[in-house]
Amino acid sequence: MTGTSVAPVAIIHGTPIVAAMLSLATTRAPVLHGLNLATMTALVVSELAIVQRVLEQGSFTSLWDFVYLDALSAFILLIITAIGFLCSLYTWSYLDDYVARGAITPRRVSRFFFLFHLFLFTMIAATTANNLGVLWIAMEGTTLATVFLISFFRRREGFEAGWKYLILCSVGIALALFGTVLTYYSSVRVLGDVSAAMNVTTLQDVAHQLDPHVLKLAFLFIVVGYGTKVGLAPMHSWLPEAYSEAPAPVVAMLAGVLETVAVYALLRSKTIVDHALPEHYTGNLLILFGLLSFVVAALFILIQHDYKRLFAYSSIEHMGIAMAGFGVGGVAGTFGGLFHLLNHALAKSLAFFSAGNVHRRFGTREIKDVRGLMTVQPVTATAMLVATLALVGMPPFSTFLSELTIVSALATQSFSSDTLHLGRFLTIVVAHDVRSLAIVALFLLFMVVLFGGFTYRVTSMIWGPPPDGVKRGEGWEVGQVPLVVTCVVLAGLGLTLPEPIRGLMDQAVHIILSAR
Repeated sequence: MTGTSVAPVAIIHGTPIVAAMLSLATTRAPVLHGLNLATMTALVVSELAIVQRVLEQGSFTSLWDFVYLDALSAFILLIITAIGFLCSLYTWSYLDDYVARGAITPRRVSRFFFLFHLFLFTMIAATTANNLGVLWIAMEGTTLATVFLISFFRRREGFEAGWKYLILCSVGIALALFGTVLTYYSSVRVLGDVSAAMNVTTLQDVAHQLDPHVLKLAFLFIVVGYGTKVGLAPMHSWLPEAYSEAPAPVVAMLAGVLETVAVYALLRSKTIVDHALPEHYTGNLLILFGLLSFVVAALFILIQHDYKRLFAYSSIEHMGIAMAGFGVGGVAGTFGGLFHLLNHALAKSLAFFSAGNVHRRFGTREIKDVRGLMTVQPVTATAMLVATLALVGMPPFSTFLSELTIVSALATQSFSSDTLHLGRFLTIVVAHDVRSLAIVALFLLFMVVLFGGFTYRVTSMIWGPPPDGVKRGEGWEVGQVPLVVTCVVLAGLGLTLPEPIRGLMDQAVHIILSAR
């Protein structure tokens, strides 16, 4: 481990903690916003150094082997820092507006940034942990940090949403702990060295020797446990309430980043379990939960009257799509799943940034009470329209490519060397092909349902005459920058994928598929 590698790792872990402590020392908004922006800038620069190190030299450990970084963790860190930086810009205008209205005090802003930086730290710690137990502790830490952010506005509905989030996610995390303990039990029986029995670097070397029967049960608990944090159906009931009550930048981090980190926790366990079990076991579980989430979200989107809940159910849908990609596996499915995580993070943060602007102007979350958004807030309306088109998978936005890749992988999953055989193998291949076609047909059917229901509700807010008494016009402010940037990035990634990102994703795909 070289000194040039130690510095970025230390910065990316230590900066959020220092920023959290400093945030409690002042109530001056310019200082707090400047500190937040400086923190996120430092994290972005450190992450770029880590990406360069991983691309050039591969995976490495740091800080006395407590930290493990490879292409998969570096890719997730890229999403954390990118969305976090965008949120730091958006938060500047967002919180200042609420302070100017007298809705929150400067002291509350100070506490917001304290919790926000702790939230960042727990997600970074989860993504870089070499130990599965530390990863679990960090995931539990995300729950404790965000429960207060969800109820930040101190409304009765916010407290209820925060309480429901705390209870359900704590139950889910407890199940993930049981799965982690079972993994530890299987590892200790092989290694006999309890100090390293939970390290990712150690488990990758001995995974093929672990007890497959124990790992089957372990992965089932891990999928249900961390799947609760992802928002997979049927463990998703906390998500619409939390997303509708939390401040817009917090929801952007929950939907775009925390869900992604929870998926990472699943994938990290999957890479170990796949060494000891047939590949279809973990894959079928992920496809099952993915398609169930996709279908449930599509049906609930049709009956939504709250635009923040509408975007919340869209998160469940897209996490279901990503899970289906990881479940079907292969280079196409896995690459599509990773690409979809990035695209969803960008599109969903854009959607909730726009929703935050709309709520501040109209003072309601009811879709029927928001009309003429293009006249009232043209920049926000354009951003919301772009987010909507991206979320329903319309070209030229990058979500179209990731969804197309995953659907293609689902359609071709059964074409293997077995298709060259005759006799009794022919029946199996036909059955597999029928199953693939049925899954793809189901996917496309509900994609049409989602497209119609989602676009109808959002476009009804954008067009038409605005209600009386609503201020028209939208001045330029810092909070508009992330909207413009995210729109450009979503369109740009739909046209070309930068080589460093592609290289990082290619390496991450190899890590996930290394057991197959």
